[in-house]
Amino acid sequence: MPLRFEQPAVEHRLQSRAHIGITDAEALTMFAAYRLFGFWRMNLETGHFFASEDVHQIFDLPYSEGPVNLTELMSRIHEEDRLLIAETFEQASLHRVGFHYVYRVDNRLGGYKMVRSVGKFRDDASGGGIVGITYEFVEKLRIVGFEDGGAPL
Repeated sequence: MPLRFEQPAVEHRLQSRAHIGITDAEALTMFAAYRLFGFWRMNLETGHFFASEDVHQIFDLPYSEGPVNLTELMSRIHEEDRLLIAETFEQASLHRVGFHYVYRVDNRLGGYKMVRSVGKFRDDASGGGIVGITYEFVEKLRIVGFEDGGAPL
């Protein structure tokens, strides 16, 4: 199956939030409140993959600040989607482009859930790699939720 890379994020118009008064921290908190929303980084020199708590939860893996066990992570992805994911990372690093893809992850209940990953090639002082986010798709239902009196968003 041929890959089709979408318009890189760097070509999207940056949106200003200054006039609204929403901070980066508030925006991130609201994204994370909507669904499991995790961050990750792959070091291309070492092949190590590091991920936040939400990525571990999406793949039903125990959390660790060290490198993720990629064999275990890949085993959670639908067999038909694994090769596409490997090819996506290879093409992104080869052509230094961003990407996004939607794939199926074992929901540990006998089925699969839909997950989306968005990545961007990064070559800076921290070394060449790919950084990105991964989040679950959720059912499209009308939902209203209120905070339970904890810390406000």
